[in-house]
Amino acid sequence: MILLSSRGSSFAGVKNTGESKTNNSKSYSFIVIKPELLIGKTLPGHSNFPQTNLQSIFSLSIGQQINDSNKAWAVFFNYPEIGLTLAKTNFGNALVLGNAYTLMPYISINLTPRLKHSFNIKTGLGASYFTKHFNKYENPANKSIGSSFTWSFQLMIDHSLFLTRYFSINLGVGYFHHSNGHTQLPNLGLNSVLVSLSAKFYPDPLRDEYFSDYDKPVLEKTKQLFTSARSGIGFHELGGPNSDIERIKKTIYSTSIGGGVIFKRVIKVRIGLTYNYYSHYYNFITKYQLRSYVEKPFVNSSNVYVYAGCEFLIGYVGLDTEIGVNLYKPFYAEQSRLFENDNQFKYWLKKTFVTRLRLKLYALNTSNNPKNNLFLGVHINANFLQADFSGLSVGYVHRFKSKQ
Repeated sequence: MILLSSRGSSFAGVKNTGESKTNNSKSYSFIVIKPELLIGKTLPGHSNFPQTNLQSIFSLSIGQQINDSNKAWAVFFNYPEIGLTLAKTNFGNALVLGNAYTLMPYISINLTPRLKHSFNIKTGLGASYFTKHFNKYENPANKSIGSSFTWSFQLMIDHSLFLTRYFSINLGVGYFHHSNGHTQLPNLGLNSVLVSLSAKFYPDPLRDEYFSDYDKPVLEKTKQLFTSARSGIGFHELGGPNSDIERIKKTIYSTSIGGGVIFKRVIKVRIGLTYNYYSHYYNFITKYQLRSYVEKPFVNSSNVYVYAGCEFLIGYVGLDTEIGVNLYKPFYAEQSRLFENDNQFKYWLKKTFVTRLRLKLYALNTSNNPKNNLFLGVHINANFLQADFSGLSVGYVHRFKSKQ
């Protein structure tokens, strides 16, 4: 357990930097119910993008404001709100793009030392169901969404205009993205910019302390070494925006090892090595007997890269990002030639860099500093910023003795 030091009390793990304006030791959390209306525009993703009117989203978020000074991650994220968002989206062209129904876990971080007149950043990663997607005969104009289910990502910032003990009124702006991670083509994705008007309702009326500023405790600078390993399986379709759509999914098998340092028991920084095997590459090489690759089809269907990653630990959950550099991926040159239409610089970026976004669920609460832990992860891999495949992974983490 990570505890803190505040005026009038003494704890380990967190230190105070000055006089409190009220009481910087928080000990209770409360429920937040947030209906929200978002209006904006779906951005054209390609030259033949269908015409759209205004986009509208109605969402309902149910969360909990975590005001627990004994949780290191709660202190680090300035007592965040975490929860689940349900949303319905009309993209302004129901005939081609249909509607989307979204289920998304989120975290909202207060950038100020108060709830009154606060600025908050909300980010979420979840899944959406589309009522309309690409069909070669019935809906050929929808080249943005090729499947019924997609990933969904949201990034918003809002400002609290008015606050009472029972509710607040908020105004915000932000960005929404939908993509299926290349699991079914075409997959150009949908991107939207939005403004929002929302209300937050508090079933338990707020206490006096939330109407005043507070001093945020400072986490002790702990360091803890760790090693990790994972194995996973991914899925994608081989092709590009202008290729024939065969709708054949094949697997990518992945193994990775790494290690690094956990700072302040919340920030997990690591480096490592990953190996991927692409079944689609092997099938394409052997089917068409490609001269430059057919002598060693297994080797030429492989990918090796080194990576650096950063993860934020939130109890049982990890929010994880990676950027890597390809050491070996020979078939990508052929993939780009056949299915992409990139200039030389864009080709170099996608051939060189790997990015990954992942959501992890741990078997044991990371706040309790377990020596050994297991996790299940869902992720999307990209060639630079273009989706490559989506997948699942299981992994193991071993922590060594903590260092101050």
